[in-house]
Amino acid sequence: MVKSVHKRDYDIFLSHASEDKEIADYLENWLTEFAGFDVWYAPRELSGGSLLATDLQKAISRCRSIVLIATDNSVNKGWVVSEYNSAMDEKNNNPDFRVIALRFNNAAVDNLMKGLTWINITSNKLSPENAVAIIKSLYPSEKRPNPKNAKDVYISCSWRTDDNGSANTVVRKLIDTGFRLIGDSEDQDAFGQGNRVERIISSCGAFVSILPFRNVEEARRNESPYKYFLKEIDYALSLNIPTVIISDPRISKIDDQPNMWLPMETNSFELSDEILNAISNLWNEWSLPVNPQYIFCAMDLDYEAKKARSYFRFLIERITGMNTFIGTDINKEPIQLSIIDSIRNSFLTIADITDDNLNTCIEAGIAISSNSNVVLITQGKQRRPPFMLRSLQLKNFDNEVEKIGLIHKILWPYRRRILNAEF
Repeated sequence: MVKSVHKRDYDIFLSHASEDKEIADYLENWLTEFAGFDVWYAPRELSGGSLLATDLQKAISRCRSIVLIATDNSVNKGWVVSEYNSAMDEKNNNPDFRVIALRFNNAAVDNLMKGLTWINITSNKLSPENAVAIIKSLYPSEKRPNPKNAKDVYISCSWRTDDNGSANTVVRKLIDTGFRLIGDSEDQDAFGQGNRVERIISSCGAFVSILPFRNVEEARRNESPYKYFLKEIDYALSLNIPTVIISDPRISKIDDQPNMWLPMETNSFELSDEILNAISNLWNEWSLPVNPQYIFCAMDLDYEAKKARSYFRFLIERITGMNTFIGTDINKEPIQLSIIDSIRNSFLTIADITDDNLNTCIEAGIAISSNSNVVLITQGKQRRPPFMLRSLQLKNFDNEVEKIGLIHKILWPYRRRILNAEF
């Protein structure tokens, strides 16, 4: 059985002709070593063998996207065109599969691979604009509501295909209503051990739980199969955030849960008027999160850094789904104390201490002292940071393209799981 796009083994299938191995090696190195993607790359995966046409679709079906390297070599050879056709078949069957097409040195592709938006690369290396465009293509905005005005709702439900019919129905209705839905993922390492889910729930302005029937009628807090659902419900109620609980009617509440569960059979695709009204009311009752999650960017604020700040913030918000703040965004008096509060309450501070800019180092120090997540980056060779920042290791980059990749690698564990992108 083919996995859904979001649960596949690899982020990217890298398509290239053997004549373009130098370009492909460079791109694979940037995607893996700097940006942190898991890439299916034939020279590594096949250990010297060749990919048979019969195996091509199987390899692509293990990936969430394909990056096509189109040059005159690959177009004339026809192999990348074949991989393009396989990729388009995959996309037709799975619309969330992404096709990212890189056109090197004005290769003549228009008549062979139609219907693609090309990222034009004028040399054998990426420009910063190319690097941003690739990452942007892997995080499409059409299913990712803007974090600046999103109404985030945490979803507690089953993701098992045998008992998530009602959950899928409710989730789609919530998306249609306009909510941005947030889930948790076990690979969100940066959210801390033991309290990952609680931290995510407290960053949302409402909570919805959909309990499936799992052959046990009594729901008890400390017993399977419902204990994790009940734990999340209890925590949401303790925060006093707007909450909707939907449960299969065969489940009986045994512990002292409030009598507020709405009935819906596990694999039903019909929403009752009671549930529809609850979702409608949730829109009006949604409240500002108890602990909103955002990222503070500590960086040089002079005019020359303005362009870099622009793509820096764009990437952060696209990858993580979180708002970003820098010092110049803060205008509440006294400004210095307001900046300190913003840093202390941030979920993550990224500090670019290239040239040891004084304000940037001070802001990084404030973040370290508040025990929040902090990452230090710098351009140039490996070195020790200033004395008061030496509890952290510097992450280095040599140029803007490497920096863009590094930003993605840093941010991946901090991303919000936006369920809208999975439906």
